[in-house]
Amino acid sequence: MKTEYDFFIIDREHLKGKKTFPFQIYVFNPVHKKFSMFLNGNRPLTKELDSFLSYLLEMGGKVAILKKQKKTFLSAQEIHESEIPSLQTRELHELEKERIMNIKLKEMFDEKHGAFSFQTEFDNACESDNFEKIIEYARIEILTFSVTQSHTISLALQLSKQYLDRDNYLNRIVATSYLLARNMNIQDPNALADVVCGAYLSHIGYTQLPLSMLKDDVLSLPEKDRKLFEKHTILGHHLIKKGQLDISERCKKIILDHHERINGDGYPGMKYGDQIEQLSLLVGSIAHLFEYSTGKINGRKMKMKTIIMNIKNKNYSPGLEFNFGDKVFNSLVTLINTDKIEEKKAA
Repeated sequence: MKTEYDFFIIDREHLKGKKTFPFQIYVFNPVHKKFSMFLNGNRPLTKELDSFLSYLLEMGGKVAILKKQKKTFLSAQEIHESEIPSLQTRELHELEKERIMNIKLKEMFDEKHGAFSFQTEFDNACESDNFEKIIEYARIEILTFSVTQSHTISLALQLSKQYLDRDNYLNRIVATSYLLARNMNIQDPNALADVVCGAYLSHIGYTQLPLSMLKDDVLSLPEKDRKLFEKHTILGHHLIKKGQLDISERCKKIILDHHERINGDGYPGMKYGDQIEQLSLLVGSIAHLFEYSTGKINGRKMKMKTIIMNIKNKNYSPGLEFNFGDKVFNSLVTLINTDKIEEKKAA
């Protein structure tokens, strides 16, 4: 897993108009903050690739070389190290050093345990009612995020470092939401940080409700109390704004809209379809799974596998929701192998 610390940036002029190079050329994407291979060593820089490189640079991209190929680059291009500003030494911030250590720890974890299968681990966690592995892996990944990208990413790092280290109800929601996002091929650290912070803060509005109300399941609440309960998203959103917490607007939408549903039956705004941010639906779906499984919805606990199977088959059950949008719904129902469950029942 390569990071920005593995590269140094050069100017286009440092290529000196050559067409082949004994080193690899990478391009940095400023939007996703990622380095991608552009040209392998000793492969020709064709006219088409040259034009494409110009386009990438016009869009804000940067040419980068692996630090381990520094000597090859300097020798081949007949350039002195002092001519490359990005090679001038600087003292890394303590948080940068910590991130490098976390990246190495993740590499060691992956080498020891092999590829992480979210479906397998989630299935095992549901069976044993132990989400330690799910939470541990989410934490390991989140702690590799860059410390300098945004305030929301910095908050996600801090929350994960301080709290995402034990198996509890909230951490189950946070870790599962994060890994479901990754499973949906969401790779942008900004979006993933929004999921983490949104999941942690989605129910902060509960602090503004009577404690007695939170002890009862939602469906048993009198209509007056239920309407007040449904205001917890607005109250949470207001607390964030009043406290001037510096998080992204998308993260604030997750806090406000995680109970919205695409058919318009959600709250607080009864939003419909594309009016709802997909990450709000994602966090809302995972929160709903755990709320339903623990009896917070209708007062009856239910196994997670049974809930997901009922969602997949759209079997009606009091308080059970399905309307999370196609992308989230399709990812949600593949968290466990529901076909095997149905085969066991048939047998």
